[in-house]
Amino acid sequence: MAKIDIPYGSGSVKLDLADTFTEVVSPKKTTVNEFSISKSLSQPTNFGTLDSFVASKKKILVVVNDHTRPTPTATALKNLDLSGKDVTTIVATGTHRSPNSIELSKILGGAAPPFGGRVIVHDSRDAAQLKFVGRTSRGTKLLLNRQLFDAEGIIVVGSVEPHYFAGFTGGRKFLLPALSGLESIVMNHAHAVDERSRILALDGNPIHEDFMEALNLFNRYDDIFSIQLVLNSEQQISFASSGHVIHSFTECVDRAKDIYVASVETKADIVISVARPPLDIDLYQSQKAIDNVKLALKDDGILILVSKCPDGIGDKGFYNILASSKGKPPKPNNCEFGFHKAAKMAEVLSRVRVFAVTDIQPELLTAISITPYNKLQNAVVDAVNLKGKDSRILIVRDAGVTVPLPTRSSTESSKT
Repeated sequence: MAKIDIPYGSGSVKLDLADTFTEVVSPKKTTVNEFSISKSLSQPTNFGTLDSFVASKKKILVVVNDHTRPTPTATALKNLDLSGKDVTTIVATGTHRSPNSIELSKILGGAAPPFGGRVIVHDSRDAAQLKFVGRTSRGTKLLLNRQLFDAEGIIVVGSVEPHYFAGFTGGRKFLLPALSGLESIVMNHAHAVDERSRILALDGNPIHEDFMEALNLFNRYDDIFSIQLVLNSEQQISFASSGHVIHSFTECVDRAKDIYVASVETKADIVISVARPPLDIDLYQSQKAIDNVKLALKDDGILILVSKCPDGIGDKGFYNILASSKGKPPKPNNCEFGFHKAAKMAEVLSRVRVFAVTDIQPELLTAISITPYNKLQNAVVDAVNLKGKDSRILIVRDAGVTVPLPTRSSTESSKT
């Protein structure tokens, strides 16, 4: 009998597993390299140095991720010397709620950024904050936060991880969706149901291409200095690339593939998918841990989501769509925010069973065809009873960003 610690919220739970075919994967363990930030700032990619960029600007907007991302923003901000500048730091929330005071302090590294200035939070639903820029070729109406246009220089701090329909997070995403209006985000995310909108894919991905068109419409590449980070298995800085917003992102994509893509022997009968903080904040964010592992799970398999979800369901739009569809694929409604996520989750629910170990009220999960559990051990015992004692089990320890890919088919595995 093997005993395994499984992350749950800020702590962990014990799992006893009988001798069985069990595989455990997580992001690659790499050394911490915080100095890579300062090095990248002095040797930027296809761009001048940060010092030269800052010297020519008076009004500077610093764009940072919100509390739903693992980005070690505070560490990056310590490397910015913005003395004598008129600085505004904006938390790029997209459609997410505003961070509370504790979450904001963690983002900034204190009550205020180390370089001072104003701190504001983007609100995609506040029309007064937004300015119309134009439309992409796919019809996305681009509404951007007005602070972008008031600034002479924009410094972006982000991190690059696999994303279940955008291919990867980071880089170009700081604009659309992170600092866009709700209408823009809904129109862009409607393309998530396109089969080309998938994890690890950029070429031909309509979501990514829409992001890139938004950057072109904004058309201020020389005014953007981007700092992009790649994290290791402990959410520590492993690599940094700074400079041009596109080229720094591209460099980080290559590193992110190496760290976050995990080869597994074959598809599993049971996948234990663990969402670690901050992606475990609610079911809306934890859905990434469901979608990311689907390629490693057999049809008619069992996916066990392990996610504390202290904020419960999160955005109710996707949940209401799932609940009203009663386990069937929802009717297309690309004008309603959350449809893309509901459709992605419905796709998984249509071919596998989903158990969930969370703090969410059980009846809320039952209403969307997810079987609730308050103990992981019970969920695993029930899954093994259903799939058989010789079931192949895969544990993905940071499934919000990890992509397990089988190296051979389940048919090949059964013959060995």
